[in-house]
Amino acid sequence: MTTIELAQLGTELVNDAEARGITLRMTGGVAIYARCPGMETNPKLRRANADLDFVVDAKDWARVGEIFTARGFMKKDVAATEQHFVKEDVEVQVILPNHREDFAIDFSTRLNVTPLTLPLVDLLLLKLARVNFKTKDIQDAAALLVEHRVTTGGDEQEEINRERLYQVANQDYRLWKTIFDNTVTLEKVFDQYLEPEEAQLAWRRIELLQEVLDAQKHSLGWWAGRVLVR
Repeated sequence: MTTIELAQLGTELVNDAEARGITLRMTGGVAIYARCPGMETNPKLRRANADLDFVVDAKDWARVGEIFTARGFMKKDVAATEQHFVKEDVEVQVILPNHREDFAIDFSTRLNVTPLTLPLVDLLLLKLARVNFKTKDIQDAAALLVEHRVTTGGDEQEEINRERLYQVANQDYRLWKTIFDNTVTLEKVFDQYLEPEEAQLAWRRIELLQEVLDAQKHSLGWWAGRVLVR
């Protein structure tokens, strides 16, 4: 399937879930593609996607499989916080809102903020929180930053809420440092993926993120973490 087709399928699955009273949201690369249509016309940002990623409300964990089996998907495996389904060449991963990758970030209160996908800032957060910041993460983060304004609060359907980023990062120094370091990496490579005017725009938006990460008061947990990693 092309990424366009995956985005359409993801949209249909979210709508199927809503019709059954199940709260399901897209995340990952296809979700970012769905929110950043400019990726389709920029060959340096456009990339192949082979799977769909979703997050589901914990109360719907036991029922979420019915959405996929109704569409002909077979259950591949189940773990404590993730389920996998497959149909032909499409693989699906469904996670709980408190699923942990490099860091524990809870999205339980974020599933009803915007329709279809996690809010823009949470899509960006999942990319910036990667210890191994890969090319695909850089491409996805660059797409989000060039197509969406960075604001404090604001309309989370269309804008990246930097206050949310600060609130999450401020609880854990290691997470904060990973996010901040990845924003620095982005500043250095924007011109490899974006036209000059777009790179300048994305760079200014990164500065807005760094401003709130570095200028606001840090929590006791942040300071304690900083001492421990020295």
